[in-house]
Amino acid sequence: MQKVVSISLNGNSYQLEEPGYDQLRAYLERAEARLKDSPDRAEVMGDLEQAISEKCRSTLGPHKTVVNTSEVERIISEMGPVESADEKAADAGAADGTASAAPPSFGTPPRKRLYKIREGAMWAGVCNGIAAYMGADVTWVRIAVAALTLFTGVTLFIYIAMIIIVPYADTAEDRAAAFGVPFNTEDIIGRAKKKTLRSRTSAGIANGGASSGTGIASSGT
Repeated sequence: MQKVVSISLNGNSYQLEEPGYDQLRAYLERAEARLKDSPDRAEVMGDLEQAISEKCRSTLGPHKTVVNTSEVERIISEMGPVESADEKAADAGAADGTASAAPPSFGTPPRKRLYKIREGAMWAGVCNGIAAYMGADVTWVRIAVAALTLFTGVTLFIYIAMIIIVPYADTAEDRAAAFGVPFNTEDIIGRAKKKTLRSRTSAGIANGGASSGTGIASSGT
């Protein structure tokens, strides 16, 4: 007999065997610890929890309501390590007194796939999907589609065909593939930390410029 623990992942409730729950809790706590200085921590953790939630849901069925420990271990393995290889090496170096500053390594972006994207869609999400696939501004894509529809009626039929054929990006992995970005814990956290570093660097430059300007004004007085 195995003790079962009820949990909530980004608002979705699941039942996990206790050893699996302990492993998943430790995994998410390590992820949150890496994001302690990120202003996007809540959003990133929500994305991770949603991805894990979707994987948990796939293990359940009409007669199966509990995610067992081996399934949790597989899910954690699919999500990938929390710490990057460079950070593990840096931690090991720090323990030996030989730490070196190494930039975070990011996985190779996966092949992009065309999906319909619901978020921000004006109708079916086709233009959103095309914009993500092309790396373009969705406004320009909508203008182009509208213009082509006016001048060539065939565009409307292509658009309708895409509504029928192209799938929606329903999972976190699908949305990552739509934009051509890696989707695993290491890459998600790495991108969030990189964004935080850029923000701090920009703020430091701005503050440095403001300080210089103040010094010049004072000396002029």
